[in-house]
This record gives sequence, structure tokens and C-alpha cells, in this order.
Amino acid sequence: MQNTTLCYIERDEKYLMLLRNKKETDANKNKWIGIGGKFEEGESPDECLIREVKEETGLTLTKYQFRGIVTFCSDEWEDEYMHLFTATEFEGDLIECNEGTLEWVGK
Repeated sequence: MQNTTLCYIERDEKYLMLLRNKKETDANKNKWIGIGGKFEEGESPDECLIREVKEETGLTLTKYQFRGIVTFCSDEWEDEYMHLFTATEFEGDLIECNEGTLEWVGK
């Protein structure tokens, strides 16, 4: 079972989304998704969330909320528990992401 995080970061009624367009081999290639990734050994969901957001965006989350676990079962890939979060407060400036293009999307 693979554990991952996914976070939707909100600011001014917009969400920070990632267009996965930089890696040749990417299960989410050319898809818009939230921010997150796979757990490292021994990480809690919160630790993974904070690390992945920092790595992909340069932002440090200061207020976030756990929303639930989405379970993916497949006969084509490893089963996955996705720990879903939302965040409304953060510090720092956006960096260029090596996995794709970051963009604030919404109203």
C-alpha cells in the first residue's frame, strides 16, 4: 500500500494547482492536480504534507486541515491511501516547480 498526500491551497478564492508537464514518465502527465506526493519512510501524513508543499512550491504551510483519506484500488498499480488536506495560510514565495507549472486557478 502506498501512502500519499494531496493538498488544495486556497488564497483569495483561488487554488494553487500544478500542471504536471515536466516529467516524461508521470502517471499524471498533463493533468492539473493539487500539491503533494509520496510518504518517505517513517513520515506522518502531516510531515509528508509540509515537506512536499515546501519542495514543490517553496511555501511553508501555517494553517491546514486534514479532510480525509481517498482509497485507490487497482489491478494495474499499487493500491494507494491519499491523505487529503486543504490549507488557507502559508508563508514564503512561490518557486519554480521541477514537476510542472504552478498557477492560481479560480475566480
